[in-house]
Amino acid sequence: MKSRKMLPVAALRAFEAAARHGQISRAADELGVTHGAVSRQVSHLEDFIGAPLFEGARNRPRLTAEGRVFGFALTAAFDQIEDALRIIGRGDGSILDVACLSTFAMRWLIPRLHDFAARHPRYDVRLATDDRQSQVHVDARILVLPPDAELPKTCTRLFAEKLALVVTPSLASGSETDVLALPRLETRTRPDVWREWASLTGKGVGNASATTRIFDHYHMTIEAVLNNLGVAIAPWHLVAGDVAGGRLVAPFGAADSNYVYAVEVARPGAPKTRDFVNWLKEATQDLRE
Repeated sequence: MKSRKMLPVAALRAFEAAARHGQISRAADELGVTHGAVSRQVSHLEDFIGAPLFEGARNRPRLTAEGRVFGFALTAAFDQIEDALRIIGRGDGSILDVACLSTFAMRWLIPRLHDFAARHPRYDVRLATDDRQSQVHVDARILVLPPDAELPKTCTRLFAEKLALVVTPSLASGSETDVLALPRLETRTRPDVWREWASLTGKGVGNASATTRIFDHYHMTIEAVLNNLGVAIAPWHLVAGDVAGGRLVAPFGAADSNYVYAVEVARPGAPKTRDFVNWLKEATQDLRE
């Protein structure tokens, strides 16, 4: 293997731009050089690796199979380099990238971010949720750890999850049997939560023939409960405010689910992550009592 110091960086950059644009002229415009300069760099790279990267007419070249594979690999590598430069080049660290589940963001984190912003106005908090979490670099990631999972060394424990059956006061006026027979609202992201709750509380799960409605995310399920569509089992931290405000009731109380919420940080020593973790610990104190 050739030494890394021998890599033709300028040629790699020229070819990556040409492969990404599909045209040498557009690559030249991006790099601020001439068409001929890019062509020479690409030719130099082909000689260096011993394989053709473009084929066809000189005025309309097209990527070879090897060129397509190499182009994709180079683009990914340059993207990673740009991400690293963005991360370390933030100066005072004013941007705080946070990842968490969308329902946690909508029903717990966002309603409280004004407090964090008031205490730490220099930070610009940017949220990534669900599918986007794995596609972006984040400074802090709020995780849900399953029962008996070991807390990673990079994580700080926040609170233990509780589950509660919730329903509107107007639908909760009947007996326990009546409440459990109401239409059951379920969440696709946690399909077994009714069985979890039944196991934790020893309660039955109602009439097996009762209507069941399934929603994609918890924030949709909770909204359906608030609109009298039925009864649901929900994490307590997502509905505690509605219960306190009288919009929902939890007739059977809340039971420990043994899931744990924790926050993982990329750089534990960074002031912005330290400030965010300390704020999270304070903001979730009532969930630990």
